[in-house]
Amino acid sequence: MASSTIADIIEPRVFTPYMQENRPEKLVMMERSGILSAPDEALASRFMSGGRKIEVPYWNDLDRNEPSIINDGDTAITPEKITADDLIAYKHRMAKAWASKSITGMVATGDARSPMEQVASRVNSYWSWVKEMHIMNIATGVIADSVANHSGDMVFDVYQDVASPAASNRISSAAVNRARLTMGDAMENLRAIGMHTHVYATLLDDEKIDFVQPSDLPFQIPTYMEMTVFYSDFFPVSTGTNSDKYTCFLYGAGAFKHIDEVPSEPTIYGNMGTEITRDPNTGNGGGEDQLITRRYELLHPAGMSWTSASMADANGATFSELATAANWTRKYMRKNIPISALEVNV
Repeated sequence: MASSTIADIIEPRVFTPYMQENRPEKLVMMERSGILSAPDEALASRFMSGGRKIEVPYWNDLDRNEPSIINDGDTAITPEKITADDLIAYKHRMAKAWASKSITGMVATGDARSPMEQVASRVNSYWSWVKEMHIMNIATGVIADSVANHSGDMVFDVYQDVASPAASNRISSAAVNRARLTMGDAMENLRAIGMHTHVYATLLDDEKIDFVQPSDLPFQIPTYMEMTVFYSDFFPVSTGTNSDKYTCFLYGAGAFKHIDEVPSEPTIYGNMGTEITRDPNTGNGGGEDQLITRRYELLHPAGMSWTSASMADANGATFSELATAANWTRKYMRKNIPISALEVNV
């Protein structure tokens, strides 16, 4: 007797490219703003090779000492040297599986396939959320390193733990400019801002959000001070005694070196990016379908190096580990790391 399975609704060789092409709005906005940029060829070529990390050598900038003054004496000029260093970028190799007993769909809708049809329709949204969480937690870790080791030179704070915050404690153009100023004369490089939904609502209430309609996109892009705005309920919130502290992140062009791959190695069930299986014995013979999806990702903040100082599993970092100061160390000058933080009330 024939039995409908997940293979009847998902063709892995079709579904995998669909996940790559059908990007959700927030990811499109991030790509359009330029904060996600492709790494150079040397780094990209090592992404799919073996190992958990990529070591990236680079030349330090020339010093900023005064030049020598030429004179008619016999003293020889003392040459300076250029130095090299390296930073470590971490590879994310991730998988997520969903399963459903056939009887579940039959009881819920009369169709054994319905739970997995719903799963399939939401897979791309799930992986988009994972990327957002990586971006937010990596930025949190970079800022935590700034606070722990560089006197908080990437943060501007107007937050006060008071029951009735003043306008000066909330997001404003003045506060945003001061957060941008942590980049020094590179402040104009910051072109996107991410914030909690409650902070975004403050700007909406004050009618400070402008909407831009690109000719090639089916949705509008919110902007503030000519910066693309991303908002989410998952941006950091710290609980205070009287009021909570909300952290906004400002991002510049190339803030993250980014590669996103859905693995395509062939398997008997489709490919490594999307695999489907069925166990006919589980559920006392009722059967169970499974959908497994995988992503390989490089998402590395410019100018920072991954230390691996605090990891439970050497094969990958959790959200909380990405947000940990000890796992990051600064390699570039502050103004060459296009990330800033603004801490506010709502």
